[in-house]
Parts: sequence; structure tokens; C-alpha cells
Amino acid sequence: MKFGVIVCPNCKKVKAVDLTYQTTRCIRCNRVINLKKVKILYKSNSQEQIRQVIGKINAELMRS
Repeated sequence: MKFGVIVCPNCKKVKAVDLTYQTTRCIRCNRVINLKKVKILYKSNSQEQIRQVIGKINAELMRS
């Protein structure tokens, strides 16, 4: 599994990540996120599947 979906622990932004790296930077709050310390909500080899999952999560968050 090369790609994953996480939520930034600081600002709660849903984000796609490349799981081959150890860290990523949040595009909203600029925080460096250690991928070993956050929950990976979804994993896939397909970027298209990752996009669809992020869309569903964002739609659910907008309803709340």
C-alpha cells in the first residue's frame, strides 16, 4: 500500500499521504506530521481510490 488517508491532529484537515515517507506537512496549518504517530484511515495503491475516500470523508464532515 503506497497511499493513505490521515487527519491532521492539529487542524483536523483530511489529507492524502504517500506512505513511503515518514513525515508529511499539513497544507492548512503547516505542521509536520509523523506518519508513524497518526492513524491511517485508509490505505490503497490507487490514487483514484484515495481521492474518492477523501471526498466521502469531507462530505460526511460537512453534514455534521
